[in-house]
Amino acid sequence: MLPKYRLTFEPMGLSKQITPGTTIKEAADSMNIPIRFDCGGKGLCGNCRIIAEPRHNLSPLTEAELDKLSPREVKKSYRLACQARIEGNLTVIIPDKAADVEEARGKTGIKGLYRLNPPVERIILSEDKPSEPKQWISTDIVNRITRQARSFANCEVYIDDIEALRQLSLPEVFTGEITLVNHYQKGVTAVIAGNRQRSMGLAVDIGTTTLATYLCDFRSGEVVASAASVNPQRRYGEDVISRITMANEQVNGLKTLNGLIIDGINHLITRCLEQTGASHDDIDEVTLVGNTTMEQIFAGLHPHGLGVSPYLPVSRGPRNLKAVEVGLRLNPGTNLYLFPVISGFVGGDTVAAIVAEAPHLRDETTLIVDIGTNGELVLGNRKGLWATSCATGPALEGAHISCGMRAVSGAIHKVDIDPASGEFVWSVLGDQENMLPMGICGSGLIDAMAAMRRAGILLPNGRLKKGMPGVVTDEEGVGREFVLVPAEESATGKNIRITLEDVRQFQLAKSALAVGIELLMRNAGLTKVDRTVLTGAFGAHFRWRSAVDVGMLSPEVVSGEVLSLENLAGVGAIMALLDKSQREEAAKVSQTTKFLELALDADFAARFPENTIFPSLDE
Repeated sequence: MLPKYRLTFEPMGLSKQITPGTTIKEAADSMNIPIRFDCGGKGLCGNCRIIAEPRHNLSPLTEAELDKLSPREVKKSYRLACQARIEGNLTVIIPDKAADVEEARGKTGIKGLYRLNPPVERIILSEDKPSEPKQWISTDIVNRITRQARSFANCEVYIDDIEALRQLSLPEVFTGEITLVNHYQKGVTAVIAGNRQRSMGLAVDIGTTTLATYLCDFRSGEVVASAASVNPQRRYGEDVISRITMANEQVNGLKTLNGLIIDGINHLITRCLEQTGASHDDIDEVTLVGNTTMEQIFAGLHPHGLGVSPYLPVSRGPRNLKAVEVGLRLNPGTNLYLFPVISGFVGGDTVAAIVAEAPHLRDETTLIVDIGTNGELVLGNRKGLWATSCATGPALEGAHISCGMRAVSGAIHKVDIDPASGEFVWSVLGDQENMLPMGICGSGLIDAMAAMRRAGILLPNGRLKKGMPGVVTDEEGVGREFVLVPAEESATGKNIRITLEDVRQFQLAKSALAVGIELLMRNAGLTKVDRTVLTGAFGAHFRWRSAVDVGMLSPEVVSGEVLSLENLAGVGAIMALLDKSQREEAAKVSQTTKFLELALDADFAARFPENTIFPSLDE
């Protein structure tokens, strides 16, 4: 029998006996300790740097570690958690930058009132039962209850759901008033003892990187609470391909990913309820949106088909599920409406954004741009809609960037050049006065690239101009990195830099988006855009003028009205939650929107490398 070694994680102080040969990543996963594994644990991103002591109780450094760790870091006992294997008692310290913190920005700003046409109603039945005609004596509880309820209801009342029947059979429903939750399609979905008039709904937005919930009041149409966190699946990879790979390659991969997202939603439900003093029994309906991969994993559908050509979803249509079927801690029969999708790469979140913005009901041409781990584009007007998806990659979410991080406290999110001194200045999320920068997020990266272009540091081909202030060159005189924040001014005590490889990653992302928009316009037969709507947790919070400077957005795209709107996917989910007619709109949009597969477009391969070049400044 193999001996076991004690592994302790700091600063949380959690310990466990671990079998020899286990990687630190595997141990962290088993203890539910959040560490960043942006590449899915393949040793490619280097963001799972941890400090492990004593060093001799770990396996030798791998090639991936020798590539990602500097000699100074190795000397200070840094290792990559996905590579280092445990060979003795060990203490692991997780630096702030490696911790996969729960904080998420850009998802909880949705407020206000929305149109009401609820899919559910609550019917309160008093304990005073009407006298029964003799011919009704030989009946059952269901018939007696539904007959009484029909005089109060706005739609047919019936009880077929086994979960509602189980609740109806409980002793407490015979002792006083009861509350029926009546769904316009499913009949009674819940029977609750007592007079419970409060009726709430929950809209859920599952992003690849972030997760958000919105608690709404069915009586007022108001968003009364919201909560957001990092998507807990992120520890298995930053993008959907990593999640699909895990589901394919690990025996319990799908079960693990599904469990993480369900636990994450249940956690956010509790946070929303705590804000309002409501209870789980008060939630009568749920709507859920996400990209196609996230929706399938949530529903327990294997995403294998989304990772192989022709990249097809199991089903494009909407689904009505029960809370008990998916593991949500609500009344078991509570209905969950899962949004329809357009394709394997354009999901329910894009359909929800269309419902929210309604470009198909406008005369003007609208372009919706949702930039994140993936980039979804919708273009058109009342004559028709086109959609596509472009692989912007995780660079804009802070992954695969040497000093990249998500948009959380400590991240540089804005970069400018001081007109008086010509020096670079930056803004940090969080306590601006007291917080030193830890890294740079996507919006800061776009700003930094634009500022480097304006300063003449970044050349059109993506090279760094040697001899410029802040540019570090190698022995051959090639500019390898630009130091944005010197070590003495950063929270990590290390330079925050933009490397040549970072520039390459950014060029791939910006070219994918630019060419995607160009080809979408060509295929739709449109030459101008009247309205450009930027949305998403990232998309609505970057400075679009910087994106134009670096060629991510063309001047033609921003020649009309440009709007930055908070999370249209979440807004669409809320609209369909509170107004059941919007579900018909979502189904129609998903079926009529034309999808452009960029990989099959002959011009994409030619235009993509051309657009990696940065435009000249006078353009």
